[in-house]
Amino acid sequence: MTKKELRQQIKQLKAMTPAAVREVEADMVFNKIRSMPVWQHAQHILCYWSLPDELPTHEAVNRWLALGKNIYLPRVKGDDLEIVPYLGPESLDDNNKFHIGEPVGDAVDASCLELIIVPAVALDKQRNRLGRGKGFYDRLLSTTTCPTIGVACGFQLVDEVPVEPHDRPLDYVVTSDYDSSVTDA
Repeated sequence: MTKKELRQQIKQLKAMTPAAVREVEADMVFNKIRSMPVWQHAQHILCYWSLPDELPTHEAVNRWLALGKNIYLPRVKGDDLEIVPYLGPESLDDNNKFHIGEPVGDAVDASCLELIIVPAVALDKQRNRLGRGKGFYDRLLSTTTCPTIGVACGFQLVDEVPVEPHDRPLDYVVTSDYDSSVTDA
C-alpha cells in the first residue's frame, strides 16, 4: 500500500470514529505515557495541539502543564516547525494558514527538549510513522536527539507503514491497545 492509499484508508476510519471514542483512547494513551520513565524524567516536553481528526491532546497538555512540566507546542514557519512554550489555552492563536491552535511568543531552540510527542496518521510496531505528508516532523526530528513517542488511536496501528530513506523511526509507539515500551521490555 502506498502512503497516499494508507492516508485515505485512515481518513475513512477517522470519519467513522466518534470524537468521544477518540477522547477515551487519548486518556488511555496519555495515562500510559505518564507511567513511562522517559516522561517522568523529562521536564521539557514538546506535544501538539490536536486537530479535530487527531488523537486529542488538549486535556493531557493542560494536565501536564499543571503538574509542573514545561510544555512546548509547534508553530509552522515556512516549511519548518518552531518550538514555542505553551502557557495555557489563552496563549494560542489559530489565525494562521492551517487554522491550528499555535502558541504565541518567542521560539526556543529544540535542543532544550527532553521528549517529543509526535502525532501520526498511522504507526506500525517497527516504530515507523506516517504523517500528513508535509514533512514538518521529519525535518524537526532530523535535528533532535531526544526520545520520541508516536501516538494515535488504536485503529491507526497498521502492519506496515511505507518508509522512505528520510523517514526516521520513533523511539516509542503508544496507542490505546499497544505500548512499545512494554512490548519491547
